[in-house]
Amino acid sequence: MTGRRISFPEYVDWLYELRQKGCLKFVTQKRDFPLNSNPRTYHEIFSDVLNSARVSEAIADESVHSGQPVSKVKEEAKEILKMMAHNFGVNNTRAFGYFIAKVLERIFDAIYVNAEQLKRVRKICRSEPVVFMPSHRTYLDFLLLSILCFEYEVPLPAIAASMDFTNSWFMSEVLRRSGAFYIRRSIGQDKLYWAILSEYVQTHIINCDRPVEFFIEGTRSRVGKSVYPKYGLLQMVLEPFLKGRVYDIIVVPVTTNYDRLLEELPYSYELLGYPKPKESTAGLIRARNFLNKRFGRCFMTFGEPISIREYFGTSLHRSGFVRQVRIRRPNSYPSFISTSVTLYFLSLTGQ
Repeated sequence: MTGRRISFPEYVDWLYELRQKGCLKFVTQKRDFPLNSNPRTYHEIFSDVLNSARVSEAIADESVHSGQPVSKVKEEAKEILKMMAHNFGVNNTRAFGYFIAKVLERIFDAIYVNAEQLKRVRKICRSEPVVFMPSHRTYLDFLLLSILCFEYEVPLPAIAASMDFTNSWFMSEVLRRSGAFYIRRSIGQDKLYWAILSEYVQTHIINCDRPVEFFIEGTRSRVGKSVYPKYGLLQMVLEPFLKGRVYDIIVVPVTTNYDRLLEELPYSYELLGYPKPKESTAGLIRARNFLNKRFGRCFMTFGEPISIREYFGTSLHRSGFVRQVRIRRPNSYPSFISTSVTLYFLSLTGQ
């Protein structure tokens, strides 16, 4: 794919190419995604997480503290995992991708991407676990990233999404079947939930089922500037490396910039003090008016992939690389780990 170029030679206009070949050809064209030679199904991942040493121990601890039988706590864990887990299917993604491609074609003049960098990421996916860490400006961010991964044959990521989306059954199921998994905004002291979420995120990294994507800001920025990062998911993602469960983890920072944001009107109301509207199917239907507007250009920049192993070098003393060993989550991490990686990410994205 070549696309129409601008003054920056590394960027191509992906939307121009899409308009040339059509949305139907885009979603039906055969793709060659570099995946784990033995990818796990939804049910296999579900079983592996539920029966893991970490989750089994958390279930036993919760049973002792709550006085409930282990069987009842395990049923609660199943419900948590059922609400959380994605159920990715490439055919579902093709159908949803057609709809998204038509919308993007209608509302944007151009979508520019530094395609060669994304092709590098595709090669990395063959050998190392990859984590996408995008900036967050609008709900379109993760849709754009997924659709560009689809175009350049990068395995579509498992996307950490807010539980707010489950207010809309239809949209939540569509996103779930496209790779989204749902997490609470606040976990607090819920050790059972923490154990399930940690195991779920880390099993994707350790087994290289697919890349993991999460927004380190935790929420969309309403003012166009980066929001102070949140470290919970970052700690979960780094733990397999810090404890010698994987040889390396590659972090790919991503920045998306828009001429206009789809949510510019809701954002202005929120800044005036109005409450954030809840996500719902009815709200989605009402929002269809944005299809009659133009939002200019979009620029998606994939930053230099960060090797966590190279970044820390010899400053960390780890045990040998033993994939099979299950290691319990420590109570805390040194603060420099979260801070240094986050600041490096933000410096690369130019925020």
